[in-house]
Amino acid sequence: LSTKQRRIRQLEKDAARRTFNGNGMNDSLPPLPVTQDSNEGNDHAEEDDDAGFDTLFGHPYGALPYGNIHFASPPSFSDVSVAADGQPSSLSSSWHPDKVRHDGLGPNLRQLNDEQLITILSFVDGPTLASGICCASKFLYVAGHHEELWRDLVLRRWGEVGFTVRDPHDSEEDDSGTLGRGATGCWKDIYAWNHHPSDSTKAIIQRHSPISIQGIYSDTFFRSWLCRSFALQPSWLSTHTVSSIPHSEMTTERFYKEYEETNTPVLIKGASKTWPAVQQWTRDYLLSVASEKRFRATSGAAPLPAQFTLADYLNYCDSSTEEAPLYLFDRTFATKCPQLLHDFDKSLKSTCGWWDGETAEFGHDLFGVLGEGGRPDYQWLIVGPKRSGSCFHIDPNCTHAWNAPIIGRKRWIFYPPGVTPPGVFPSPNGDDVCMPISIGEWFLTFWDQHVERRKDPDVRRRPLECTACPGDVLFVPHGWWHMVMNIGDDDIVGGVAGGDERGVSVALTRNYVSGSNLSDVLRFLDSRVNQISGCRDRGEAIQPDDLGREFRKALSEVKRCTSESLGEEKKDDNGEEDKGRWTDLLERAERKAKEGWGCDAWVDLPSTCPGSGNADKGNCGDPSEEKDEPKDGTKSSILARAKQSSSSTNGCGASAIPASSGSFSFSFL
Repeated sequence: LSTKQRRIRQLEKDAARRTFNGNGMNDSLPPLPVTQDSNEGNDHAEEDDDAGFDTLFGHPYGALPYGNIHFASPPSFSDVSVAADGQPSSLSSSWHPDKVRHDGLGPNLRQLNDEQLITILSFVDGPTLASGICCASKFLYVAGHHEELWRDLVLRRWGEVGFTVRDPHDSEEDDSGTLGRGATGCWKDIYAWNHHPSDSTKAIIQRHSPISIQGIYSDTFFRSWLCRSFALQPSWLSTHTVSSIPHSEMTTERFYKEYEETNTPVLIKGASKTWPAVQQWTRDYLLSVASEKRFRATSGAAPLPAQFTLADYLNYCDSSTEEAPLYLFDRTFATKCPQLLHDFDKSLKSTCGWWDGETAEFGHDLFGVLGEGGRPDYQWLIVGPKRSGSCFHIDPNCTHAWNAPIIGRKRWIFYPPGVTPPGVFPSPNGDDVCMPISIGEWFLTFWDQHVERRKDPDVRRRPLECTACPGDVLFVPHGWWHMVMNIGDDDIVGGVAGGDERGVSVALTRNYVSGSNLSDVLRFLDSRVNQISGCRDRGEAIQPDDLGREFRKALSEVKRCTSESLGEEKKDDNGEEDKGRWTDLLERAERKAKEGWGCDAWVDLPSTCPGSGNADKGNCGDPSEEKDEPKDGTKSSILARAKQSSSSTNGCGASAIPASSGSFSFSFL
């Protein structure tokens, strides 16, 4: 062989090795969803196993995990072409176990692994991808229908201006069950529907119906399907260790002393059952008050956010088949639709007096002293499809939160401050976090480790879990890692995972500062300026560099009143003006802040301690960097790293340096 040929041969070997490692035989694919509940006490073990195998062989394009290539069989004798001399033809004798890929990509492209191939296809425009790439070969047909390719095409072209999502149930096509969540190609259908603005053209557009191709072995194509379509295991939803208190037994004093002051999660059963939102919010009601209003939806896996009308977003929820679907997390819903705010705000104050900022004697929603425009973002309308939700995060700016499911249930997993969940790798200063990209990936990969954490000898380090239902309100203390998965009322029927895959989850949440976390908030505003979120992209908001100073000033200037209606300032016994309403609270918090963090979720590195040269910036990166979107570090799948033991952990795997909440500029609850 010539030098050039030997070089080419070596490049081919190297590429083949990359392809082999990129498509399979590594740790990047989560375990297949075989039930772990198959014991004598589980009467539904057989059904659960069937659900797992349905996922394995249910990929709409026929893709299988790469390891199945070892079971690939050569063509039978009847399929072998015979040459004139009676011997098998060269075509049959050169059979390759990965023949569909080998022949479908040719001698050059097949040297790339599937992730590299998808990266190249991401530069192709929609018409070329649909009529060119997808028609070139069987393998390129599957590769060209990778859902994320079409999602990115839609978001880059119409994400900012909005796009129409066709109602997946408004069709007479195909009664075989390929529509709705069982269908794929949602984003390709969206692209086609918006690419042809003419009504006459739209009238003849048919929904994409996938063709299953035999001989496709690829972890890259299979993993997103696996992480989205796995069967829920009953054991994932059966444990309830968060304190659960009936609303009738909760008082303001009890809530503050037993839960807020101790920084302990609690589920208050029935606290919101009388809210108009819980009683009235249905799909039809929401569409009647907000159908054409535009809301913002994001995903940790998507390159850009998207603007949806509520009607289009609900259609999207009904047809989404993504591993990490776009999640509607809108902070301006009260301005866009005042009726939605009216449906819960007054009821919140009357049913949950401990969250009424006007009357709570222990201090509540103290950021409110900055005014609606000046304060960081604090309330959100949250809507998403079933199986959507948020991976592990800590709420921003050291705030507490409450969360109220309105439609659909939510499954919560908490880890105490200072105890890092399995599969989560924060940087020492909390500025970056690496974790699985989706909820499904975490459940399939790290559930066994989570179960082991439940047995930690130190009870204080054990995770907590609960399922919140419409009518309940959950208190989320500051500094706790938490994951949330949206589940429907039919996800567990008689103990068996399953049910109708169509569904939507709706919830409300607010983040707040009170007397119990004020000292940590003040310390955070001083030492983690670059991790402050919720104000950088709003011109009227107080910016991070000034937030700590202005917050203190506003707190000290709030006056006590003898009558709210008259607004008379209270005088002391000598007739002089009394101290401000929150002066004593602020002074106590300042003293505690100087002593150190009150929550183990944060520690001070040498460069971030108040009083050091870099305290104002927290030594956390470029001050000009936008933080109102999750950083790339939160989007990275770190399964290979997570499989390895880490020297930076102690006890049950908790990070030796607890993480900060700053790597999450807002929380997807």
